[in-house]
Amino acid sequence: MEAVLDVVIIGAGLAGLVAGWQAAGKGCRVRVIAKGWGATHWHAGCIDVLGYYPIDNQKPVEVPAEALAQLVRAMPQHPYALVGTEALEQALTAFQTLCATAGYPMHGSLERNWLLPSALGTIRPTCLAPETMIAGDLKRQDPMLLVGFRPFLDFYPALAADNLAAQGFPARDLTLDLPRPEQRRLVNATTLAQLFETADFRAQVADAIKPHLHDAARVGFPAVLGIHNALSVQHDLQERLGCPVFEIPVLPPSVPGMRLHRILMNAIARAGGHVFEGMEVIAADKRDGVVEAVWTQAAARRKPHRAHSFVLATGGILGSGIVAADPGTLREVIFNLPLAAVPERSNWFSAEFLSPGGHPIYQAGVLANERLQPLDANHHVIYTNLYVAGTTLAHCDAVRERSFEGVALSTGFVAAQQCKPTSEI
Repeated sequence: MEAVLDVVIIGAGLAGLVAGWQAAGKGCRVRVIAKGWGATHWHAGCIDVLGYYPIDNQKPVEVPAEALAQLVRAMPQHPYALVGTEALEQALTAFQTLCATAGYPMHGSLERNWLLPSALGTIRPTCLAPETMIAGDLKRQDPMLLVGFRPFLDFYPALAADNLAAQGFPARDLTLDLPRPEQRRLVNATTLAQLFETADFRAQVADAIKPHLHDAARVGFPAVLGIHNALSVQHDLQERLGCPVFEIPVLPPSVPGMRLHRILMNAIARAGGHVFEGMEVIAADKRDGVVEAVWTQAAARRKPHRAHSFVLATGGILGSGIVAADPGTLREVIFNLPLAAVPERSNWFSAEFLSPGGHPIYQAGVLANERLQPLDANHHVIYTNLYVAGTTLAHCDAVRERSFEGVALSTGFVAAQQCKPTSEI
């Protein structure tokens, strides 16, 4: 029989990978299992802590620390209130240290949100941003030149520049043809990022941009400035162009998100943990309020994973960890945990797709205590060795709040603190 692990983490999004990194770093024998990669591959590669509060406020949060204090007082069941702002700060600091050590600094703090341009030319508040993006901060007023590539279809610089200019941010656009015919056949974010890692390509791009710089004091590119060496790519372009260069997140696959994914995967591996993708959890063994094992299905073979502790980080509604079931109900797919903040079926969605108040269904999730153990309707712990992290938790509309990564990072961090290596049990 296979040895019992210290921790099994279900889900390989940001919350699951952070939990794996932290637990493995404590000396736990860790296994992360997932049916596929999580939100790191489609989010912007920044850490949004709190972008809008109250949720229907159309003005971005400028100082996250102040808005967080208000949120925690007003919403005691929000994930931030459960883990506490001190744990959030610790998680942010630890993550920044990890990224800096990996040569990919994440800049920012709870004292100030960056206001970065989006691919649509809107304002995007975020707490931590990679060094490759911060020169795009819209608190600066120096003119921008936004550069796109033909036939790369995931970024239209004219759209972004026009919308920014309409809001009072000086911006112009430029679209370049990729230099050689063979580079124009299949152009997505990852292929363009690979091209940017070659010096010849960067030289051709810089030479094509220089005649159009005019009054531009900084140059914005789609977020494809290299997969493995983004900082070197950015610095080289800045030297060639003679001005700051920044990235703007575009449609998935997210190259900046993939960079963070790789950093976390490497950290888990260095600490002796293991991550397995392509393993879908289909069942769990439970007895007397304790989870004993979960079962995965892969290549027509069922496999048990036994551990002393389990972390559920399946992404909630957005990650299919919570699904709709007949008749008009929601269900947590692995442990069938009871769900809280579930609106009546007729009120799941607002009438407007882009409603300022969001959609009520995204508040639904698992109720948990401060240790992130799942609770029933009477606030009794259901499984003593199960911890819930990320957007599977209730009372949080992470998309509308722009708190997705902050919730994932802080709850994954706290969930890992509850897990202990065998030597300490």
